[in-house]
Amino acid sequence: MLIVTCALSAQSVLSFGPRGGVEFMMPKSDQTTHSKLGYSGAFDIGYTYYWPTSSGDWGIHTGVSAGYAKNECQIELNQQFTNYDYLDTEMLYTITGDANAMLQRAYAEIPLMTAFRTNGFVLQLGLKGQYAFWSRATQTIKSASIDAYYVPFDVHVTDELITGVLSPDQKQEMVLSGGAPTFSLLTSMRIGYEFEVGKVSRLGIIAYLDYNVWNTGMGSGAPSTPLIAVSPITDPVDPVPTVTVNNAFSSVITGVNPLQLGLSLYYAIEFK
Repeated sequence: MLIVTCALSAQSVLSFGPRGGVEFMMPKSDQTTHSKLGYSGAFDIGYTYYWPTSSGDWGIHTGVSAGYAKNECQIELNQQFTNYDYLDTEMLYTITGDANAMLQRAYAEIPLMTAFRTNGFVLQLGLKGQYAFWSRATQTIKSASIDAYYVPFDVHVTDELITGVLSPDQKQEMVLSGGAPTFSLLTSMRIGYEFEVGKVSRLGIIAYLDYNVWNTGMGSGAPSTPLIAVSPITDPVDPVPTVTVNNAFSSVITGVNPLQLGLSLYYAIEFK
């Protein structure tokens, strides 16, 4: 269909080339988070159909892309929950510390954008649909403190085995499958310049900005479990609670809206 369209169109442009830049995770959470600098890259195959006008060429741009992105954020933990021991004593737990959450994903994209060009200047504005066919989450507990406050006695017990403490192994890197939203909708802007290298071919360089405005998310509602959970003390013979480290992308981060920016280089062939 693409070959037939190119043969019949008045001004059709077939382009292909790589793009790369940086990406920020832009997480949503009730905890304090800070996006770190990540990176992204993709290979684009594009098709643009132009209608010549007195002010320049206006058209529609579409195509298909395959890409990879890796980014992370820092989480400042401050979570609270209440447990009861086997004597029905109220224990208010406070978890504080720092953690890193990293997200990797491989994805495919299809753009649908308005295109404009004149005297080598190129501008494209529109939307992209993105499908993440692979993703992986990695998290590390950099530091953590577990404080158990016995309410009836006004006593704090901090980082002790009897009320719960993280083992050194639990502070190591944890790799989890999944984590990224499956489907996403992005707003996109591309602006740059094309250089003629022949009668029907061009080289282009474009700066791009993509923002994930909507996606299928990571779950519904507020997180149901804290990142670091401590089980109730129910056994008087062995009164040591179990400490569990959960998935940060389900217990702390409720959503991500990645922001990408960078440069795209491409080679284009025009069919008139």
